[in-house]
Amino acid sequence: MAAVQAMVLGGVSLLVGRKTQTNLRALSVMNAMTMCAHQYEEYVDPGWFPGMVNVALFKSDQPYNYPFNAHSAMCANIFFRALYVPAMIFPKVKWLGLPPVLLGIFQAFGHAIVIPRAIHTKYSPGALTAAFLHLPIGITYLSALRAQGPIGRGNWVKSAVVLLLFLIFGVATPNLRGRDKNSPHAFTEHQMGRYAPGKISPEPSTPGTNG
Repeated sequence: MAAVQAMVLGGVSLLVGRKTQTNLRALSVMNAMTMCAHQYEEYVDPGWFPGMVNVALFKSDQPYNYPFNAHSAMCANIFFRALYVPAMIFPKVKWLGLPPVLLGIFQAFGHAIVIPRAIHTKYSPGALTAAFLHLPIGITYLSALRAQGPIGRGNWVKSAVVLLLFLIFGVATPNLRGRDKNSPHAFTEHQMGRYAPGKISPEPSTPGTNG
């Protein structure tokens, strides 16, 4: 619960003080750190994002390693660095700073609204960090960027292209090429969570609600 409270406090503080938060590099660093926390929420605590993907979304008959497996997940997660690092190194290049910010905002809506509605659940691992950190950071970043002048159509177009290429080559490709029913890279029982085959699956609580 303390971790959730800290995320809420951090997100609210950013939104309240967004007019004074003008350091784009610092915001990009915060956004990258949040992605690390986001992946922790997905794969460690509570960590059952893999089980949700393979069972609830893909209806897999062997959810421990197909179609999503530990190796393809690792490769995709490593590729996230390619999106976040340039924004920190080149904070003045708008079309490099925007893609990770936009991705974080999309993550918030995806994890908090789209996925829960699609699989009829209240919580999706990754929703808390996305909603309480990625979204406020994204809003604050956009506010700071606009304060420096018009973003410009060209930057929006380039950002969209960068984000699309990342989703194709950094997310979809590793997972599609990594699909293998004989893959030895299985997820753990913990990462299957309530979706483990044969396990009773009550509606899960959000992490940290037990203290």
